[in-house]
Amino acid sequence: MKKNQLPKGSDDIIRALEEKGALTQIELISVIKEKNPRAIRYTVKTLLEKDFLIRHPNFDDMRSSLIHINKRNEGLQIKDTRSKKN
Repeated sequence: MKKNQLPKGSDDIIRALEEKGALTQIELISVIKEKNPRAIRYTVKTLLEKDFLIRHPNFDDMRSSLIHINKRNEGLQIKDTRSKKN
């Protein structure tokens, strides 16, 4: 992955957060239905480091955090660079 490039699942995560609102990582994994939860955790970590997402405490369950889209980046379009197979 190039320095300024986002991981391949970024568009799925941001789309899920736009549709559902704040979610925990476990909820994201179930919403996206990714077979490899480690890939989602890596993508979330990268998006948090690049300030596309922010993390807040989950007051219902303090063992987890809620992940939100950073308001500064709301409305930005993430270009899907994956090749589409017919």
